[in-house]
Amino acid sequence: MKVFSTGLALSTALTVATLTLTVPMTWAQDGLFGAYDPRQQEDLWNEAIYLQSSGQHSEAIEKLKRAAHLSRINDGLNAKSQLPYLRAEIVSHRALEQLAMADERQAYLSRIESTTIPSGPEKVEALLAQAEWHQYALLQNIDEEEETTARMGKAWNFYRRALNESIATYGEESEALIPALEGMVRAQYLLAGHRGIGAAMPGKMDRDATNYAAGKATFKRGLSVLVAMQQLNRDSLGVSREIQAEDLLRMGDWAWWTGNRMNAISFYQEALSLANGENLAESEASASEENALDTANDELEIDAESTPTSDAPETEISNTEPAGTIAPTVSTLNADVQKGLSEVAKLQDPVVEALEDDAGQPESEMAASSTEPYPAFRILDIPVALPAVPGFDPVLDIKQGEPAEGDLVVSFNISATGKAVNLERIQFPLVEGTRGPERVLRRLKKMRFRPVFEDGKPVESETITWVFEPKHWAMPGSVATEAST
Repeated sequence: MKVFSTGLALSTALTVATLTLTVPMTWAQDGLFGAYDPRQQEDLWNEAIYLQSSGQHSEAIEKLKRAAHLSRINDGLNAKSQLPYLRAEIVSHRALEQLAMADERQAYLSRIESTTIPSGPEKVEALLAQAEWHQYALLQNIDEEEETTARMGKAWNFYRRALNESIATYGEESEALIPALEGMVRAQYLLAGHRGIGAAMPGKMDRDATNYAAGKATFKRGLSVLVAMQQLNRDSLGVSREIQAEDLLRMGDWAWWTGNRMNAISFYQEALSLANGENLAESEASASEENALDTANDELEIDAESTPTSDAPETEISNTEPAGTIAPTVSTLNADVQKGLSEVAKLQDPVVEALEDDAGQPESEMAASSTEPYPAFRILDIPVALPAVPGFDPVLDIKQGEPAEGDLVVSFNISATGKAVNLERIQFPLVEGTRGPERVLRRLKKMRFRPVFEDGKPVESETITWVFEPKHWAMPGSVATEAST
């Protein structure tokens, strides 16, 4: 009997030890520290991060909520100490695709950040992160129809405020301005895409019916941001000729994507001049910008393929600027901030007002005067899917590697006008249900590509083969069978 009791005691001890290791540490901490002891927050944080890393986001959210609750109890309702917990909670909501809840927490996070973060680098990062969320929400199409316009304004304004804060923090000639300017470029693509201007965009965002009258103003606003970034790189940061050419390519991409082909070719040809080792004089450098702003959308091309044919009903919103959002009403900053955009200032864009030149101030030349050719480099030798903008996912996610059974495999060429032509179905899966790989083909036809150039002119590309996985079209539970043509 004594042996039995000893064995039972040992077994009980081992069970208790095992439970102690597996039970959340916070139970013991409650007894050790007290229910509201702030020392629990660090352990809750560590547990939440571990749960996130292992994909247990629902459990992580509970830990983070408790840590934030302790922060508010101990430090106040608007405590800055809760910011890391809120941000991590939003990450988990996004991972779980609980976007409505993430949006609610993001709004609360913005209120706390606005009252607790002073001007400086941390403020810039917070504004950029808020803008990124609204960009993501637009691409995921989480809003009701009437709310989309307001979110467009929020995305633009957060990027604009980040630019203003960056200028105040780092100065008007700093590389630290680039992230905000990059975001403003994305905001202009979003606005144009929603209005039916331009070609296919990534994500699920609905498009309005095309408004030809809005095309010219839309193109000018987007170009003004790209010009600001180009001149910052060229005149203040002294970037390499390769980066200068890339800036010109991006200006050409914006014009090409919005249907302004003549303006786009002018930008592309200037980039080719740099790539060929030529020295681009000041007058030549500004000529295409002036022409683009003067003739924007005079010959806007919006054909049947670029007109949206979504599976969902089209969103209908007003094409006028929403008051207090995207409308260009920002007051001018300090006079010493105004540089580089004297011609573009006529557009009355917030970016223009922030980085405008004094009248008569000459632009720096794109390269030092020299009679010797510069080293050449290659550009415009392969087609590029647009919009090729940092921070955007591709319009279609291409599978890398060998195709599997059930994948869609197509070949095509990119025409001189940047469209997918000569489309051939190499492997075309048959699926049960209404959603099939035709969705991918329709989206591919709506895309625009930066074309290949030869002898300074766009030409048709060589044959391209792309592979797409069923995730682009398959409904949950659908069964796919493969058929080739």
